[in-house]
Amino acid sequence: MLHDLGHGLAAASYLTEGMRSEAELPAQARDRLELVHQELVRLLELVSAGGAPGEPVAVELRGLLGGLAASRAGAGAPTLLVHPGAPVHVRADPAAVWRMLANLLDNAARAAGPGGVVELGATRHPGGAVTAEVVDDGPGLGRAPAAGSGLGLGIVTALAQSCGARLHLDPAPRRGTRARLVFPAA
Repeated sequence: MLHDLGHGLAAASYLTEGMRSEAELPAQARDRLELVHQELVRLLELVSAGGAPGEPVAVELRGLLGGLAASRAGAGAPTLLVHPGAPVHVRADPAAVWRMLANLLDNAARAAGPGGVVELGATRHPGGAVTAEVVDDGPGLGRAPAAGSGLGLGIVTALAQSCGARLHLDPAPRRGTRARLVFPAA
């Protein structure tokens, strides 16, 4: 199945690559096409790895959160806010970190809905631990539509354990849910 999925993703990647070279594309369409291309490259890397964990490298969280937010922004999406700040790095499998944050963001976006807000951030703590945070203003834990979130949270929990991180789910300060991935000091 992964082999066949890889062929379909490769075909989609070739199509986007061909479109990226067209000069008459408006800048906004070119930017969105670049985001599609980046998502396809990540998916192809996942398929080619066959689910095997990758080597830990430095992964910059704030930039990754910004890229994920940009790829999910658009009609019908909640407002996605990435808190500004200095780059925050963790040492982990980059595909695992991307999968964890993508799952958490997608769950939060579903919970918040089109009129909601999802805030994303990354913080390095004095002891060296790092937290990536996804906060939505949806109905809160156990009250949001369950469409696929159980599977995604199970994936995040397993990947977090493989990276030495921990997933924490709490009520958000005002309303909604706060998901925190806490990575140990490197």
